[in-house]
Amino acid sequence: MNLSRKIVLVTVSTFIALVFIVAATSDIILLHSFADLEKRVLKDNVSKVINEIEESFSKLDVTAKDYADRFQQGGAEQITNLDVNSFAIHRIDFIACYNTAGELVAIRAADFHGQQRYVELSDDQLGALQQATRYIIEQSGDRPWSGFLALDRYVAQFAIRPFVNGSVIVVGKYLDKEEVIRVSALTKFTIDVSPFDADGLPEDVLRARTSLIGGAAFHAAVVDNAHIAGYTLFKDIYDKPVLLLKITEPRLVYQQGKVSIIYILLALIISSAVFCGVMLLFIRGTVIKRLASLSATVGDISRNRDISARLEIRGEDELEELAGSINMMLESLESAEQALKESEERYRALFERAPDAIFIIGTEGEEAGRIVDANRAASEQHGYSCEEFCNMHIQDLNTPESNKIVPQIFKRIMRGEWVSQEIWHCKKDGSQFPIEIHTGLIKLGSRSYILGFDRDITSRKLAEESDRMYLEQIRQLNAELGHQTANLELANRELETFNYSVSHDMRGPLTRISGYCQLMLEDDSGADPQTRTYLTRIYESSSWLDEMIAAMLKLAQLARADFSPEPVSLTAICQELLNNLRQAEPGRNVEVTVAPGVTVLGDESLLKILMTNLISNAWKYSSLTGQALIEFGVMTEGPAPVYFVRDNGTGFDMKDADKLFRVFTRLHDPTQFSGSGIGLATVQRIITRHGGRIWAEGEVGRGSTFFFTLAPDVQPVQQ
Repeated sequence: MNLSRKIVLVTVSTFIALVFIVAATSDIILLHSFADLEKRVLKDNVSKVINEIEESFSKLDVTAKDYADRFQQGGAEQITNLDVNSFAIHRIDFIACYNTAGELVAIRAADFHGQQRYVELSDDQLGALQQATRYIIEQSGDRPWSGFLALDRYVAQFAIRPFVNGSVIVVGKYLDKEEVIRVSALTKFTIDVSPFDADGLPEDVLRARTSLIGGAAFHAAVVDNAHIAGYTLFKDIYDKPVLLLKITEPRLVYQQGKVSIIYILLALIISSAVFCGVMLLFIRGTVIKRLASLSATVGDISRNRDISARLEIRGEDELEELAGSINMMLESLESAEQALKESEERYRALFERAPDAIFIIGTEGEEAGRIVDANRAASEQHGYSCEEFCNMHIQDLNTPESNKIVPQIFKRIMRGEWVSQEIWHCKKDGSQFPIEIHTGLIKLGSRSYILGFDRDITSRKLAEESDRMYLEQIRQLNAELGHQTANLELANRELETFNYSVSHDMRGPLTRISGYCQLMLEDDSGADPQTRTYLTRIYESSSWLDEMIAAMLKLAQLARADFSPEPVSLTAICQELLNNLRQAEPGRNVEVTVAPGVTVLGDESLLKILMTNLISNAWKYSSLTGQALIEFGVMTEGPAPVYFVRDNGTGFDMKDADKLFRVFTRLHDPTQFSGSGIGLATVQRIITRHGGRIWAEGEVGRGSTFFFTLAPDVQPVQQ
């Protein structure tokens, strides 16, 4: 089929499909729109009927008010004397009066249609009316009320008005056939009403009732091709469905819509047919013939394989632009052919000048394992020429040990892996050398080849052997260092044992000296004052030396104590220590500030010793200050939190700051401030075990501050 016939076929098919789509769309969209418009009009008409029916409530309320005013003087008993004409004039079916307890006082009913006679209400009707009246009195009190009520087989509209002494006047009428005819005549609509719970309702009314019960305020349904009906629901005073209203109308809007759509479709078909015919003639004359000429010229270029030929361009329309595009494509092909030649030359230069040996190995048929191509580096590395390589297989270059693993390497490559492996090759002179291969599968055209990069790693192997020798020397040095470390640990244990033994042996004589001195001081046998002074000094010195020995033992024990890190609240420790100090010296006036919620990770027992020494020092050295200040806090601006204990006591000279943490070094008069001189050394050792550091700042007479961390400081990297 030529292009002309295809265009005709496509145009006709498109026209038929377009007509079908428009027809379907019109039926779906336009008819649906007309149906929606029809339902909206129907809903408005139903609203008009509802308004007309509800207008009756206003008239009933006016009637109830008229009767209430009329019977104001004579009493409700006048109801029994009402004339039938009064019922007809006001278009009511019954009137009644009920007292405040909802009991019937007087009632009168009449049929003002036809014979115009009095009638009696049945017991069921009287009961329903009385029950409704009581309900309304309870709900509304003395307010007017109106609504629907089911009275036996009838549905009534009634209104209630307050009367004398809290009683009420009730007037009502049945929404019967005559009332429906009256409303239909007023609204010009075909109306039908049915009790909600009536039996034998038509199928369409039952469906409407189900829809309205589900919460819909309005229901519309097509009765037949010519009529549509709208349904709504009325509720009684108890808010229960009591009456179904149906309005039936002819489908004028829908029928007019269908006729309009038919006219539109006919006009569209005629105009589309004319348009298609004109377009076919235009396309044949201005497009198809010129396309045939272009096709013939391009065919000649293709048959002759002459990409240097060009199409002739005569105009500026799209077909001439197509000819220009074909010329540009031919120019691109010509440029691409030249670029391909240049690319091949660049590839060959790169291939030949690569420092590593490159092999291309066949994988299919007789070429499997044969060296297809090799570069200059491969020739220099192995001693073979490129022509010799092309007559060899890769197995000819491998050593016997390497050929044992070659099948496994080939399997991995054929699975698509790129394999890196160290193997050994043989040179042409028979010598062997190590290489590192990096090889994988490539596609050249429709065939698969193995591309291999081989690097001589003889120098690296020699370097690795040298490294192995160095590592062996390092292992020997590490072994010697471990031996020296063990000897050092043994020496430390012996030193600790010696310290403990010496301290224990020294404490025995000191205890005896202080004991004898104490006995001689307590003896009043007549020792001269000078002797007692000497004895006192000997006793005090021995006691001080005993305290020093105990402090040294305690300091030595810190190095051997178990370290069990866990979350520890420094805030709680400080508060407990300060409370104990206040209880011990209740007369001191000390202002205390403790930072809340300070929790650290460390050994609880060691941290208690640390804080005890720092808080006790602050308490002790601020004892001579009138208004003492002690503060514990934390600074978080740096790389690690910095904790501090500050006081406003005696302070110290900063030139002596390096002496603070020495054992038995004291900066203050021991007669003024007691102590062993080992507390800050203990603090420093505990902080060191936690990986932190401690430093102090002070000024004589203005207090001191001890700063410490419990973790290594992380210094920022300088860029």
